[in-house]
Amino acid sequence: MQRVLIVEDSKMVQQVLRHLAAQWLDIDVDFAWSLREAATLIKKHRYTVALVDLTLPDAPNGEVVKLMMKSAIPTVVLTSAIDEYKRLQMIEMGVIDYVLKDNRDSYLYAIKLLAQLLRNQGSKVLVADDSKTSRNLMKQMLEQLLYQVEEAADGEQALQMLSSDNSIKLLLTDYAMPKMDGFELAKAIRHRRGRDELAIIGISGSGSQSLSAKFIKYGANDFLIKPFMPEEFHCRVMQTMEQLNMIGQIKDAANRDYLTSLYNRRYFYQQAQQSIQHCKPEQTSVLAMLDIDYFKQINDTYGHQAGDEVLVLLSSLLQHHFPECLIARIGGEEFALMLNVSDLSQAVELMDEFRFYVSNHLFVFASQPIAVSVSIGICGIEGPSLETAMQHADIALYDAKGQGRNQVAVFENKSQCIEPV
Repeated sequence: MQRVLIVEDSKMVQQVLRHLAAQWLDIDVDFAWSLREAATLIKKHRYTVALVDLTLPDAPNGEVVKLMMKSAIPTVVLTSAIDEYKRLQMIEMGVIDYVLKDNRDSYLYAIKLLAQLLRNQGSKVLVADDSKTSRNLMKQMLEQLLYQVEEAADGEQALQMLSSDNSIKLLLTDYAMPKMDGFELAKAIRHRRGRDELAIIGISGSGSQSLSAKFIKYGANDFLIKPFMPEEFHCRVMQTMEQLNMIGQIKDAANRDYLTSLYNRRYFYQQAQQSIQHCKPEQTSVLAMLDIDYFKQINDTYGHQAGDEVLVLLSSLLQHHFPECLIARIGGEEFALMLNVSDLSQAVELMDEFRFYVSNHLFVFASQPIAVSVSIGICGIEGPSLETAMQHADIALYDAKGQGRNQVAVFENKSQCIEPV
């Protein structure tokens, strides 16, 4: 479980950090005013990362940093001033980064840096370089940033690893490598994985400006020249991964329903076809269309805010009951699910169990109980297109409503309603 420690003796600065942490860090954050208090907290909890003030009343010479390093806690330092001696001292101690306390943006940068470090934990990075010394150096610095680091000694090995493991999110590749150089590697992998899936940083010992331009044109996000300072390396990597995360957030927002956070109709159509294609031979793809009964009546009786709350709660129930399924809100009070099951009868049983659960679940808004039930139409997908399956499931749903609602109907040339329990 992730947890953050922030050590700061200024009441005003700590207030700012508390406010920013509440906005950006969706985990437990502990605050300490002194070295002594920090030491007490470290004995009680295991911390993923720490943000500490370099100078504290009971630790004027950076003793708090030494405590963090001794406790093996990745640390970002806040400082009012920095000189070359302090910079080198912190690098030697193994500090991830330092942030000057000169304005509010500095504190925002520090908190966003912590947020990125938390996202980094367990994320895979691939370092491709024929020099073992160079690979070891970059691996050490990346592990400081909490990444899980993989290594490749040449471009061909790197391409093979990237092709077989989509969980790798960042590639750092040297230019001059045997078998396949960094340019060709970047070009080859971009044919398979876009900028929204994989970030690439090109690296070279040559200072030629044409190298950086060529790397960018071949698909890299950024470029570094050896030898690089640890701070530059950390900043380039962190900014590149922040950009990848932002692209992911934008893409996800475009694919999600704003109210329920389920996928939207457009994304469902895109992914459902892939789900059908990847269905195992021993399984059957089944489409289920679900509609809330008398939803207009809920809005008219309790208000639209209550209706929205019902939509959100029902979405949560769908995700809880069908965690492995593709689920979408396709419009108003209507939802769609794609199930890969052993046969059609299993899908019918699962959906009828869910229907029964909803009809007996207590929906409450403003202390008022709201009776909610759903009608469900099911269609097995064997030969017809997805568009045809949607039409057939919709016909079954229409029949379920026509037969009295709170029922499951199956389309088999014509729909057949399942008697509710």
